Amino acid sequence: FGAVCGGASFGGSIADGIGWRWCFLSQVPVSALALVVGALVIKNPEGGFDLGRSFRDVWAKVDFTGALLLVTAICIQLVGLSLGGNELPWSSPWVISSLLGSLVLFALFLVVEAQTSAIPVIPLRLLRGRLPCLTIGARVIAVYP
Repeated sequence: FGAVCGGASFGGSIADGIGWRWCFLSQVPVSALALVVGALVIKNPEGGFDLGRSFRDVWAKVDFTGALLLVTAICIQLVGLSLGGNELPWSSPWVISSLLGSLVLFALFLVVEAQTSAIPVIPLRLLRGRLPCLTIGARVIAVYP
């Protein structure tokens, strides 16, 4: 709650006082320290993913198809939402086809995630059950009233 109240004021005072670049550059040492402390303190749990010994074994477990489908679907959806109502009317074939295309790619992403032998980008078990569905629904209602 404190970051919401004071973050904009603090960032604005830094930007006015010493320049906007320092708002971003000041995060570099903090992030580097967090990376080093995290690498030293956080241990790999027993029974986690066994990625194998060689680079080829690790590379084989990356879900490139799912990642490509997800990124493409999100990009096409953002293009449709950015163009719709601003540059083009919502009834434009470009807007409608980009939004429908993103829905098709999202559906294809779910099919690929269900059938992949690699480590999935989004494990579908996280989306099963009542609580995840209610959480996603509440988020959609809260963000897009």
